[in-house]
Parts: sequence; structure tokens; C-alpha cells
Amino acid sequence: MKNNEKATKKTAAIKKFIAMSGSEVQKEICKMEVLRMNYVCENVKYLFKNWEIDVCALNKTLYLTEYEVKISRSDFKADAKKRKWIYYKKRMENFIPNYFYYACPQDLIAKEEIPEYAGLIYITPKGLDIIKRAPLLHKKKQNKLTILAKFIRVMSERLYL
Repeated sequence: MKNNEKATKKTAAIKKFIAMSGSEVQKEICKMEVLRMNYVCENVKYLFKNWEIDVCALNKTLYLTEYEVKISRSDFKADAKKRKWIYYKKRMENFIPNYFYYACPQDLIAKEEIPEYAGLIYITPKGLDIIKRAPLLHKKKQNKLTILAKFIRVMSERLYL
């Protein structure tokens, strides 16, 4: 393959990456979690309170990870105004997951902008890159049946309604 053809393919891949929608980013996170053998669901409402979780994953140790997908700076800045962060700052275990990550295109959010209770994942042309590991917010194990029932309900509604 000639250098021009390689450069053209690389440019096309980068353009496709830049144009990723929030749902495409969510799917990449879901793939990562499934490959880790975790249970995962997108757009889960009312799991803890009255907010929606972009991607939610339950691991083998019954810890729950929330992923908040951001595809624009304005979306990230608006997010900071939500009331839900009070629960995260106080680490109120009945109202928050065990881990929390922001996921965004590479360099959209700087590591320094991430709150102490959150991690950061970049979506790059080569895949997902953990920039800052999320701290364990609490050690309370989740009820597997409750979480899986919620996941099944969300998927059923999406499929049949």
C-alpha cells in the first residue's frame, strides 16, 4: 500500500472518530465492559434517584460503575450544575454507584477539570484510554437481582415500547 493510501485511510478513521455520537461512545464503553465479563446497560433511569445513567456496569464483585458520556464542552459545563453531585461529594452510598467515570473524545476534558470523586476515559481512534482511574466511592455491594431486573426492564422497554 502506498503512503498516500495509508494517510487517506488514517484521515478517514480520524474523521469518523471525531464525528462519534454519544450513543456510539456508549457502545464502545459497553463493549469494554462486556469483554470484562460484566453486566452492562445503557440509559438507565431512576436506578438511584431521578437522573439517567448513560452507561451502567455491574462487575463480579457487585460493584457498580457509572459512565457519563460528554461529547461537547458545553455539555460538560452544564453537567456541573446538576444537583446529583451533592450525593457524590458526600459519598452517600445509597444514592450513588461505587465508581464514576466521565467518558469523552480525547482532550475534550482535561484531567485537572475532573472532580475528586470521578475518573476520566478518553475515546481515541485506537479505542478507550483511562486517563484518571475513578476512586472507590464506597464499599457497599449492590443487590445483583435488583440491578439486573432494572437492566432487563430498560432493555424490554427499549425493545417493545
